[in-house]
Amino acid sequence: MSLEHDKEQVELAGSALLVYWYLLRKRQSCGVREIQRALGFSSSSTAHYHLEKLTDRNVLIKDQHGNYKINEKVKVARISPFLFLRGFVFPMQLIYAVATTAMCLIFLTLFWKFLTLTVILALSPGIVAVTIFWYDAIRVWQSLPPFRRSVR
Repeated sequence: MSLEHDKEQVELAGSALLVYWYLLRKRQSCGVREIQRALGFSSSSTAHYHLEKLTDRNVLIKDQHGNYKINEKVKVARISPFLFLRGFVFPMQLIYAVATTAMCLIFLTLFWKFLTLTVILALSPGIVAVTIFWYDAIRVWQSLPPFRRSVR
């Protein structure tokens, strides 16, 4: 049995999801004031409320200095379609879209001189897959919280 199946899964939405998303991308513990400033909350008590809410749901862990970090044992369902790489976030479908597009372009490059109806028909499942993967990657990308850029 894999570790992913052993993790508890939690649903998050709204500001709580934004706080989780920020901490996940930051990849280190943060305090209340940093969360307030980064997410533009009107007061530190608002940030504290959401951090405590996530701590109560066992999504975050509070250390002895009052900072919060991600609890690796809990998986958030809305985050699973994304790949995190050095502070950047990519939809998993983007990898499939780029790989399938590259394969179709390589196929076209190799068989350009022999472009017949048979070759075009052989390529058509790849074109359908490329279309589906790009559509899904864009749809998932648009579901990202507003601060989808890299977190410093």
